[in-house]
Amino acid sequence: MTVEDSAPSTQSEADYVRWLDALWAERLLSAREHKPDISIGILLWPTFPMMSLTGVVEPLRHAADFADNSRPLHCRWSIMGKPGVATAASCGIRVQADAPYINPTDFDYIVAIGGLLPHLRTAPASHRDYIRVAAAAGVPVIGVCTGAFVLAQEGLLAGRKAAIHPFHAEDFRLAFPRQALSVRDDFLIENGRITVPGGISILSLMTELIRNHCGPDRAAKAVHQLSLTEQKTLSVFDHERAHSYRYAVDTRIQRAIVLIESRKGRDMSPELAADTVGLSPRQFARLFQKHVGMTPKRFILETRLRYARFLVENSTLPITAIALETGFSDSAHLATAFRQKYQVSPSAFRYRHG
Repeated sequence: MTVEDSAPSTQSEADYVRWLDALWAERLLSAREHKPDISIGILLWPTFPMMSLTGVVEPLRHAADFADNSRPLHCRWSIMGKPGVATAASCGIRVQADAPYINPTDFDYIVAIGGLLPHLRTAPASHRDYIRVAAAAGVPVIGVCTGAFVLAQEGLLAGRKAAIHPFHAEDFRLAFPRQALSVRDDFLIENGRITVPGGISILSLMTELIRNHCGPDRAAKAVHQLSLTEQKTLSVFDHERAHSYRYAVDTRIQRAIVLIESRKGRDMSPELAADTVGLSPRQFARLFQKHVGMTPKRFILETRLRYARFLVENSTLPITAIALETGFSDSAHLATAFRQKYQVSPSAFRYRHG
């Protein structure tokens, strides 16, 4: 191993978190609004898995505030239900609702965390009423673990595929023989519905949502804070869905990735990224290819296209405005790159997912 292949050993774990927080603070100074970047309403079904609840809340907690503070400043979450009523998890711990049924349009997502299959019908009818109202209002609804069964029971997965845990696959097929399902995805996002099998897959989904709404520095911090320092493998998150900074052991490459994604690929070149992290362009290109599996130039383009896809699917901005927002000179250049990546034009993609 050469000197340039080894990450600097002087940077501590705390230094890395402080650097991510500083990057975020810089963005906050230029922010026009100071409302939460992401807001999630949670509904618990009796005998829900505690890991699914913590998998939703803990990434938000780390992304919401500086350092290891836990104030819900820039991410907000509420467990809704009837006042004074607690729901027992499958482990026996009881969790009390901290909010009534808030107007679903106040949230970016509504999460339904299902329980053991025999208990799915024992939740308050108001839970199901609320989910239907949220879906009708256009608020994305997330079915976690057997929450996908709840969405299917309410007819909210029609025309969509559901991500189901292999353990529950046969039960799901028997209950919903015409419903498409997958046992190989960490999560699926389709037309206002999101399904996730539970377990550690929920961390992959929350990282994706935090990155889209709060920025890559917040997602990087959440992943860093929730991961074992010694973890170096790809086994925790799905290779395609999880984010490259999580697996780039070299902290210089981690920083370059976060910088590129924090700017959403705009006003960034491989040379600038290399200079920022203190490497020559040649060294940077070789290390980046080694750790990320693609060239810095390609990663910058992929980052811009991911942001463009997010805007096409989740905003009403004209395609020309999206092209300029994501660093393309015009809509024609965006369309060409978008079609090469996703095999469809931005307009057609918006129509399919609208």
